[in-house]
Amino acid sequence: MALYKFQTANLNALTALKVNSLFFASLKKLNDATETMFGLLPSEKNINSEIIPSIDDLRNSSVLCMGIDSNNKPLVSDLLMWTHYGNELAGICLVFDEEVLKKSFEDRGCKTHREVEYGYPNLLATDQLVGKYMGIEEVPGVNFKDRNNIRAMNIFIFNKPKCFQYENEYRFLLKDSGLISYNPKSLKKIIIGSKIESEALQELFIEAAKAVNSDVEIYKAYVKDNSFLVHIEKCL
Repeated sequence: MALYKFQTANLNALTALKVNSLFFASLKKLNDATETMFGLLPSEKNINSEIIPSIDDLRNSSVLCMGIDSNNKPLVSDLLMWTHYGNELAGICLVFDEEVLKKSFEDRGCKTHREVEYGYPNLLATDQLVGKYMGIEEVPGVNFKDRNNIRAMNIFIFNKPKCFQYENEYRFLLKDSGLISYNPKSLKKIIIGSKIESEALQELFIEAAKAVNSDVEIYKAYVKDNSFLVHIEKCL
């Protein structure tokens, strides 16, 4: 299985590639205006504040947004993804080994990651939080607040409007934003969009990818006349 990162072919992307890193962005800076609109619904019950997760902390989290294949078609040939995130085929797509990349980020403290779910907003009220008021006891080593934090993250951060379903997004979650390095062996392919007009720029990205992993495969993405498909072809 693969994870994909579509990017504009700019200096930021090139700099990150040269140091085998990907950028975790603040939720507040993502393109979905609903990202930080979530909150706990009030309840008439008196809930112990110690079990309530901090919504402000969640809103200040940072994420790495990637893509994963769906059951219907490979994401790498998706026209919308290349249009919206690959700079209309004037960008690139980095292809990673899913398991190697996940372990790489886990080793760097990124323990929370999963596929995004799409649909209507999932709401959470304070009286739906796990607590002793439900007649249950804490399990040794895992407290109620930890459980409720995980539940809030899944509902508020790994849930998006249905209109974004084409992204088939996979998210990694961290507290702080910035570049996080990955295992160079996780980078398997770089796909160069055909509308990158500068051959020199194309070569810079190819050289950077090969410097990260000498075994990386080079592909190009392009559209053919009389077709709505993005074609992916290996470069010799």
